[in-house]
Amino acid sequence: MPEETPKPIDPQVLDYYRETVAPKVLLSLVRGLMEGVFELDEESRNRVLSRMGWHCFNGFKEFLPPMSTGLDLDSAFEWLNGSVPHERRFEKAGDTIVWDGEMADVYGGCMCVLVRLGIIEPRPELCVCSAHHCKTALEEITGLRTEAELVETVNSGCRDCVYRFHLKPTAYSSRTDK
Repeated sequence: MPEETPKPIDPQVLDYYRETVAPKVLLSLVRGLMEGVFELDEESRNRVLSRMGWHCFNGFKEFLPPMSTGLDLDSAFEWLNGSVPHERRFEKAGDTIVWDGEMADVYGGCMCVLVRLGIIEPRPELCVCSAHHCKTALEEITGLRTEAELVETVNSGCRDCVYRFHLKPTAYSSRTDK
């Protein structure tokens, strides 16, 4: 029996799907996906959230000022502070960088696009994604490889979002990119 050639889809149906159906279904689909991610064991969840952070940063690039690469750390910190409306503090101690972002005063809470769109509720585990968003920015601007460590966030009841970036491998068990 010969295979039938699929019928082409009516362009009006496709337009309706793209403009009306897909945006609503996509929100529900992403909500379900994130619920599943939060049910994973910690290592698997962190692996997924680290990839999300990378993609989130790359998705935001078009909204950022022109970015240079190969910057020294001080120049990178200056660029990073100028790329957002909130203040970030950076401290370097040996091979560790502490990144402290004042989120609560500027945004009134979590800045995650999934939270802001009402797709998911804020939760501390989600902040692994944010740590990797920041890691991606730091690595791309400086060319340095780092390990990301989530320290505290507004989603865990703190005023700021704080991350550590290790320039050399560490024995930290709380790092987010094992």
